[in-house]
Amino acid sequence: MSRLAPIHPKDLDEAQLEYYRSIRTRPSFKGVVEDTPLVGPFLAWQRSVEYGQRMNSNSRYLRHDGLLESRLVELATIVVCRIWNAGFAFNSHATGAIREGVSKEVVEAIRLGKRPAFYKTDEEIVYDFAFQLTDNKSVDDAAFKAAVDLLGEAALVELVGLCGHYVTACMTLNAFNIPLRDGDEELPAVG
Repeated sequence: MSRLAPIHPKDLDEAQLEYYRSIRTRPSFKGVVEDTPLVGPFLAWQRSVEYGQRMNSNSRYLRHDGLLESRLVELATIVVCRIWNAGFAFNSHATGAIREGVSKEVVEAIRLGKRPAFYKTDEEIVYDFAFQLTDNKSVDDAAFKAAVDLLGEAALVELVGLCGHYVTACMTLNAFNIPLRDGDEELPAVG
């Protein structure tokens, strides 16, 4: 049960309504009935509109305008979401990862909490970096060198930022006990 009640759009103040409209333009809300309350981390972030807008701007840059290829963005995102056991975010981005070219086998292994067998070296490098940074709170020299050699320093800075952005999203989902969308699967227990 969510610790936050949904807010119907008719009950939003003007700033919250502007934020609501900006979130409703995201692809993940395509096909959702008009006037449906926000879900996911947006349910929480709409309560602090300035913060929510900044998170949305950061997300938009990292996912659409940044230096990282979309496939690698989605891969790193699901790695972070899985480590944080944030099913809402994992399910949202697993679909995007597959759409962007990450194999279903890689996505399923991550969903199960297992290290995937990789056929693409760049995915393995990004996985190792994102996994170590999120799980260990540090990255060993070999993973760092492989990532900087692959991405360059500027894109690596953005990969770190992307991981941090989704840690924040996952913390929001977990702190407020925000439920999955109807029809989404719970992540299986690992460990």
